[in-house]
Amino acid sequence: MVIGTITTYLGDEIPGLQGAKVCIFAVLRGAVRPDVDVDAEDFYVNEDATLARLGGVTAEDCVDVAPLRADGSTSFVHVAPRAVDLECFTGLKTGAQ
Repeated sequence: MVIGTITTYLGDEIPGLQGAKVCIFAVLRGAVRPDVDVDAEDFYVNEDATLARLGGVTAEDCVDVAPLRADGSTSFVHVAPRAVDLECFTGLKTGAQ
């Protein structure tokens, strides 16, 4: 399961978010590629079954996340860090996942 996972943002591209807990809402497939087609039907994937069918999360993906508030709810503000900048996907940097 990826969608709905709570994890930690470890990157430094989004100021103020480093070390924060975030909730995954979707995967933006191939978003770091220069030739990404943001209009492709399989670009924004928000269902685990579809994501699994498409091969899961890769180092070329970004992830639609929202920071967790102190009460456990999510912020209405969403950001899209690289998948490798989330604790649950750090293995993608080395090819371990």
